[in-house]
Amino acid sequence: MRSRPNPRMLKRSLLAAACVLAIASAAIQPAATHTANPADARTRTTPATIIAQRGRQRSLRRAQPRAVATTVARVYARHLDNQLSAQPLPGLTPQAMAIARQSGPLPAPLHVTQVQLTSVTGAAGNWTADFAIRDTHGRQTASGQLVLSATGDQWQVTELIPPDPDTLIAPNPPAPPPTGPAAARRAALGFTQSYLAYTYGHAAARQLGDLTPELQAAIAAHPPQVPAATQALHPRIASVALTRDGARWLANANVTDGQNTYQVTSILARIRSDWLAIALRSAG
Repeated sequence: MRSRPNPRMLKRSLLAAACVLAIASAAIQPAATHTANPADARTRTTPATIIAQRGRQRSLRRAQPRAVATTVARVYARHLDNQLSAQPLPGLTPQAMAIARQSGPLPAPLHVTQVQLTSVTGAAGNWTADFAIRDTHGRQTASGQLVLSATGDQWQVTELIPPDPDTLIAPNPPAPPPTGPAAARRAALGFTQSYLAYTYGHAAARQLGDLTPELQAAIAAHPPQVPAATQALHPRIASVALTRDGARWLANANVTDGQNTYQVTSILARIRSDWLAIALRSAG
């Protein structure tokens, strides 16, 4: 006589069989993998990549002023040689364009043949470019300057200092031998340079040098009113000639600022052991 199966034992056998089937099924299933999103790959940027990108941006921004200055200087040289009107000059603000028109082309016999950037200096959004041009003989040079400022995403020439044609009109004559005491000449140069810095708004009266306190007080009593266009110029002393005036010396300094050429005449005297400017005879 067969015995009836125990219900409790049957239930346990069925549960064990189900567990075995589940384990076997998991073993033959392929492992789940995460599919990378291409968008995630694009947006994932390592710190090294960020640094490289910023470095390229900085290098590009430094290169742009030189490229703009080179282009403007070349086109401006053609304008100086009377090959172009001032209208096509690229990247100039209205103020700089007005200066270009006012200065006009150089005298026709000069024939500008070469333009060269001598320096490009600055930082961030303000740069200054100095350039030199040569005449047709390649012997005489004249210098000019461009001031570039960043406006939005482009560079513009905000200031233009044209070259002085006086330096190209005729060959420079041989310089005469210097006269007068060397110490008096140094004092004349020192005083004139500080006086130019003061009158062009680049320095204060207290920065005047190589002069008596009385002359410093007299100059400071009449401070100059310097327009922005004049303050942007950079005067330089082309030469100094000393002429004896009794026990004193007369110093005539030839000055050019890129637009005008004039003289600054001072009187120097020896006071104790120093040579000092004691009077300003003329300036302009």
